[in-house]
Amino acid sequence: MGSLIRYELKKMLSRRVSQVSIAAVLVLVAVIAFFYVTSQYALEPKEMGTEFEGTAAIAQIKANAEALAGPITDKKATEALREFKEFVGPDGEVKEEYRMDRKPYGEKADEYWEFRAKNGSLMALLTSPWMQDNQMPVSAVATIDTTGTVDLYGQVRSKIVSELHANGALSYNDEERAFWSEKAQGVHTPIEYGYAGGWAEFLNLAQFLIFAMLAVVITCASVFNGEYRAKTDAILLSTKFGKSRLGRAKAAASVIAASAIYWVFTLVFLAIPLVFYGADGAGLPIQICNITCTYGISLSAAALICCLVGYLATLALLGIVLALSAKVDSPMGILAAGVALILIPIFVPTMTSSIANHIIYLFPYDALNPLNLFDMVSYAIGPVVVELPVFLAAFYLLLFAAGIVLAIRTFKRHQVA
Repeated sequence: MGSLIRYELKKMLSRRVSQVSIAAVLVLVAVIAFFYVTSQYALEPKEMGTEFEGTAAIAQIKANAEALAGPITDKKATEALREFKEFVGPDGEVKEEYRMDRKPYGEKADEYWEFRAKNGSLMALLTSPWMQDNQMPVSAVATIDTTGTVDLYGQVRSKIVSELHANGALSYNDEERAFWSEKAQGVHTPIEYGYAGGWAEFLNLAQFLIFAMLAVVITCASVFNGEYRAKTDAILLSTKFGKSRLGRAKAAASVIAASAIYWVFTLVFLAIPLVFYGADGAGLPIQICNITCTYGISLSAAALICCLVGYLATLALLGIVLALSAKVDSPMGILAAGVALILIPIFVPTMTSSIANHIIYLFPYDALNPLNLFDMVSYAIGPVVVELPVFLAAFYLLLFAAGIVLAIRTFKRHQVA
């Protein structure tokens, strides 16, 4: 069996189309990550109107976060919001003396520039529990009462409850509301703020792991039907182990190849932001990216979950591709189906129907979006509530197992012409 697997693996990876596609997609992934790094920008605090770019911007972002590092207590949040409100009028607009959006600038515009350069990210985080719809931090901070100490985490919980009762992109039943409310209560507070650029940026780039899936689809599309087109199926299926072991060997070799391709791509994609942004802040909570997140996990754990969900999605696609390969003679039809499952969801917007959105979130591109993966997305099965990452794991493993079994069975029963 081992020799059969090695032979099938060698045959699969020796195809020129497989080698070219793997190399091309790997280069594309590296280029995307590199350009993402070089396109970073940050405001120069000491020189109004000047911005840093690339690695200089990353260094400034890191310095800003490290200067503000520490637990975000209600007292610290209140002090920061009060300082922010000094620049903002009751109408939610920057006061005239601080304005920079028209010339001549306000007489104290440089003070607001410096504050925004150093504190912009933190202010966006602290004001987010009060934001309505697409409200900006400047507008939101004007509505916050800072005469006393603000109840930051009380406001966070209040916003979570309001989202659970709103008729937005998703709707919730009573069991789901209780599930997410309890999960939110379990998040440790006060959250620890700091710099975790490498981990946060990987999450921002996680959806590009679909390119690894494309490479897997291209590599494995001809695993079974390649024998049909080459007319070698008659010989192979008539051998001693043709019907009993060959199908399993092909499936095992495909899993090994798909796993190797996916994890090489993933490690490259993870290494680039960690090298340029640094691996600092691995233990910082995911709430520093989204304070209303109900998952009590670190950013590095969130990155790992994204990687694992992507891997399971790759296996699910592999199961579908192998099942089609054992049934369909044309590799182009299989490639088209695989590409459609991966790429078409990119162009599908969020629906107004909760049921439609629950279906959309099952496709790899949307599943790898951390805004979906770690949002309050759940599937209620009677009284049982299953959160999205767990549901995805079960769903993808089911597709993988069903696809593999169907592929082996179809190949075994293939009628030679």
